Amino acid sequence: MPPSTRTYVAKVGTILLVLGCLSLTSCAPDEPLSRARPTPSSTPLFASEEEALDAARATYEGFLRTAEIIIEENGVEPERIDEFATPNVAGPEKDGFLNIATANKRVTGSMVLETTLLQAYRPDARGGVGVVSIYACVNVGDIDVLDENGNSTVSADRPDKTAFELGFDAYEASPTKLRLSSNPLWAGGTVC
Repeated sequence: MPPSTRTYVAKVGTILLVLGCLSLTSCAPDEPLSRARPTPSSTPLFASEEEALDAARATYEGFLRTAEIIIEENGVEPERIDEFATPNVAGPEKDGFLNIATANKRVTGSMVLETTLLQAYRPDARGGVGVVSIYACVNVGDIDVLDENGNSTVSADRPDKTAFELGFDAYEASPTKLRLSSNPLWAGGTVC
């Protein structure tokens, strides 16, 4: 397996990183989170930290499922990912959908979001940026990426589970009120 494939699989930063052995395109850089204080008249986006975690989990599950569907449908209507991700995450994902389709790769299996832990809920985040951040463990053990001859392109030493530190921005047009805004790997703990 070429070194770029091992690097890609090792960095599994988003659905495309999880799904295959293509070039790394999906990790957004960490953005500093606002520490603004709420004004007395502001209304929190969520009533509790538990509600914020549930919304973040629902958003990320929607992101993963939508990306899988787009890939299964050979990259058709990639803009569907926009409902779940901000442009800095969605843009590279769309590029990755195109890469998978043009490389004649086929993806089998599904990812499972196993564990989520709330890192922070900031109801006072300025402009709704960095409202929620969580740690997430995604099981990719069932995922395989096949070439045009049906041969697996996934490294035999790929870990089955990958940890992420996910950031979410407020987005009132979404049922969960959030969109994924950052998705770097997280090596700092035992969420998996």
